[in-house]
Amino acid sequence: MASLAQVLISGLQIGCIYALMALSFYMILSATGILNFAQGEWMMISGVLGVTLLGLGVPYAAALALSIAGVTCLAVLSERLIIRPLQHRNASPAITLLALFGIMLVARYGTGRLHGKLDEPLPAPLGSDVIFLSRDVFIFPQTLLIFAATAALFGGAVLFLRRSTLGRSLRVAAIDPLAASLVGVNLDTVRLVAFATGGLIAGCVAWLYAPLYAAGYMTGVIPGIKGFIALFVGGMAGPTGALLGGLLLGLLEVSASRYLPSVYAQGIAFALLMIVLAVRPRGLLGGPAAA
Repeated sequence: MASLAQVLISGLQIGCIYALMALSFYMILSATGILNFAQGEWMMISGVLGVTLLGLGVPYAAALALSIAGVTCLAVLSERLIIRPLQHRNASPAITLLALFGIMLVARYGTGRLHGKLDEPLPAPLGSDVIFLSRDVFIFPQTLLIFAATAALFGGAVLFLRRSTLGRSLRVAAIDPLAASLVGVNLDTVRLVAFATGGLIAGCVAWLYAPLYAAGYMTGVIPGIKGFIALFVGGMAGPTGALLGGLLLGLLEVSASRYLPSVYAQGIAFALLMIVLAVRPRGLLGGPAAA
């Protein structure tokens, strides 16, 4: 039972990271139909910026705010300078995806060139002392912060989409972009807000992930891939699909690594994706964009 409890805690911990990355994908994909490959890189850059700023003596709170704001600005600039011109020229979806793939590679290897290829952890704001729940079950303070931040970010996303004017515009544009434009929704503004919120969420994830793992030029790869998989496992019906997919993937991955040979644990995410899409092509909770 102690082993099962520890697996549950660890699975929920990494599942929350996957769920938040899935949410960052969802905010862009649901409103614009664009799959932004660079979400993992925005997360990575936020962590690397944080390490750099803290190394320069910037206070923790300022480094946190500046790194997240910087990544949000990068996401906005990528939309304004690259995606928007392509959309206005009626570029094919394949060209847009290729451009996003290029942004991902430039961000990843450009960061590696500038920052170096050594991973460095961010300091944990609540400390690194282990909290023992029983003799064999423990939890890190950072894990509690991950749980709280996940609840706050998902709650904020739901309120934003349902209660704010901009959020409702994103939902209308997701249902029918042409009808949305006919009733006065500015699709350029929708695309800008979608990329900004996606970048902001990815930037926040770095400060949850890096204290337990690391920040380096390749650290966005796995969370980015797993977040993408989690989104399509859960479905595009709403933020709850991203949450369900992320938590399910995290629990299965940690369980597989605990009870199965490591070779099976590495492929559990892709196996889950294939099984779910074979049974429910729109994901567990459904959604038009997951088809």
